[in-house]
Amino acid sequence: MKINANKGLVCLLFILVPLLGRAAPPEWQIEPNQSSLSFTATQNGAPVTGQFKTFTGEIFVDPANYKASSVHIVIDMNSISTDYADVKNTLLTADWFDVKMFPKAEFKSTDFNKTGDNSYQAIGNLTIRDKTVPVTLTFTTEQPSADTGVVIGNTILKREAFGVGQGEWSSTDQIKDDVKVDFKITAKRKN
Repeated sequence: MKINANKGLVCLLFILVPLLGRAAPPEWQIEPNQSSLSFTATQNGAPVTGQFKTFTGEIFVDPANYKASSVHIVIDMNSISTDYADVKNTLLTADWFDVKMFPKAEFKSTDFNKTGDNSYQAIGNLTIRDKTVPVTLTFTTEQPSADTGVVIGNTILKREAFGVGQGEWSSTDQIKDDVKVDFKITAKRKN
């Protein structure tokens, strides 16, 4: 009996010791005044730009081990801003973002890939309205100091996949399906 208990303890140690060496990636806090999230759509051949002024995130990133990283970004859809009040008001309606029913959008990462020296892809799911769609964010990183990181990137979204632009706006003849999203995230290391 004593021999079996010792064997069990040794097996348990072989399982647990490697796990103890895997510390969670450091947490990073978004610096809102140094970060931006903007979009560019095309209407009648002309760019229509805007941005979301308020977004938060849970960011756990280890620059030495991106595969262990995770990101969860929450966007306040009411914080949308455009150059024209009528465009902003239209985007808030039920045909577009329907912010009364869906006040937030969310991105949750599922994987990270290194594509170059300082370039990466974050693969994850983006939820806008009641639609969740897989997306890939392409970005570069800079680390101006040990406790500050800067991520600059973009992606192309298909607005129809998210049910954005319904009713009279559903045709892609006047307003194209592709929407470019650009982001710059500056974050400070918390731990």
